[in-house]
Amino acid sequence: MWGAGFASGIGVGFALGLVVGRVGARQKPWSELTVEEKKTRKAATVAGSFLLFLGIVVFILLRSSR
Repeated sequence: MWGAGFASGIGVGFALGLVVGRVGARQKPWSELTVEEKKTRKAATVAGSFLLFLGIVVFILLRSSR
């Protein structure tokens, strides 16, 4: 069972890497962002934090059910 989780984790990590973009790419400073770009960054941060929290909760629930 751990193999399926490992394989899906590699796939998810690869997909996120493609979405996020180049490693080491320069980002604009916060003060130079437009209002729309600031909203997008805030939404992405909230969504990522929520998904991380949800993943931890699912991991704990699956671990405790054994």
